[in-house]
Formats: sequence, C-alpha cells, structure tokens
Amino acid sequence: MTWLLFRVVRDRPGIINELSSVMLNYGINIRNIIGNSRALMIDVEDNVSSLLTGMDSIRDIEFVNAISGPIIPLSFSQRHFMTAIKTVLAQMGTEYVGRLLYRIGYEYARAVATEMSMGDPVSTISTYLYTATAYNRLAFKGLVIRNNEVRVEFEEPFDEELDTALTQGYIHGLINTALSRLHYINIEKINNIYRAVARYIESIEPI
Repeated sequence: MTWLLFRVVRDRPGIINELSSVMLNYGINIRNIIGNSRALMIDVEDNVSSLLTGMDSIRDIEFVNAISGPIIPLSFSQRHFMTAIKTVLAQMGTEYVGRLLYRIGYEYARAVATEMSMGDPVSTISTYLYTATAYNRLAFKGLVIRNNEVRVEFEEPFDEELDTALTQGYIHGLINTALSRLHYINIEKINNIYRAVARYIESIEPI
C-alpha cells in the first residue's frame, strides 16, 4: 500500500481530475483519495516510481512524499466527536481529560513517526503535518529547524474548542520522535496562527 502525499499550492477546479488522468495514463489504479484544498493523499496499488515524473505537468500541487505502510484511514464527524469529548469533560473533569487527550496525541505521533519514518527529521515532521492537514486535523503552514529550536506554524486545529490538547500532544510527540531528543514545547496563538516553539530540554536556561 502506497499513499502519495501532495501539498495544494493553489486550489482550483480540476486538480483531482488531472491527477486521475495522469495515473490512468500510467495504468495505475486509485483506491482512495483523502484531502481538501490544502493537502491531498492518494492511495495507489502499483509501483509509482515512474509516475512522479508525470506529476510535474500538473500545476498548483507539490509532491511531498510517498508513504508506504498499512494506513487505513478512520473518519470522524468533527462536530459529533467534539460533542462526545465535551460530555466526557463534564463527567470526568477538564484537567484529567486534557492530559489524556494530550497523551493520546503524543503517543499517536510517536507510533506513526517510529513505524514509518521518512528518513530525516525535516521530512518526517513535514510529511506527518501534511497528512494531518489532509485529515482536516489542522492546517500546516510552515516548519523551521534552527540550532536548538524547532518552530511549527499551523492554523485551524480541529480541537480548538478544547484548548488544542490533542493537537499539541501530536506536534510534541512528532518533534521528539523525529529528532530522537526530548523537547520542551510552548504553543501560542497570534491572530489566527498558532506557533509551536520546541527547544531541546538541555538547551533551556534555568530561570
């Protein structure tokens, strides 16, 4: 099973039709398509090495990575999922559920990045933030790794109503696992953009 991951540089009518046409020309069967106006994931069942050259003819998309592995997507209605979480919050308490969601996000990212590493930290982090974008969990805007600091910018986290606990855990777990080092992470919102800043724990100066 191979998923092709694309960043949508500029959304326009016909992108999926053009992708389908190119794959048809190469005799490649599409089994599933997931995504939105920012990112697309396409599940194909054949060898795709020759296909990537043909993708260059499609405007306004950018190939990010090919992910090989047993990925079976699960879909949830955001509104109904949030309603369920709010019910659990009322029954079990905000602090406990917040910690639990954070840990679930962290361990999920760790499992993904460990089982299907993209080779280098930048590719791994970017790839799985774009997959999160295709799944409508957030909208990935940018990544910078410099010296002892990692910066991730994103918007529209699906759990914004719940203080983004699961999203924060996911980003934290992804950074720690991809870089194989523990980090302290701080996430703040400036206007409509969230900025996550992670620093190596040993690089944090004592207060």
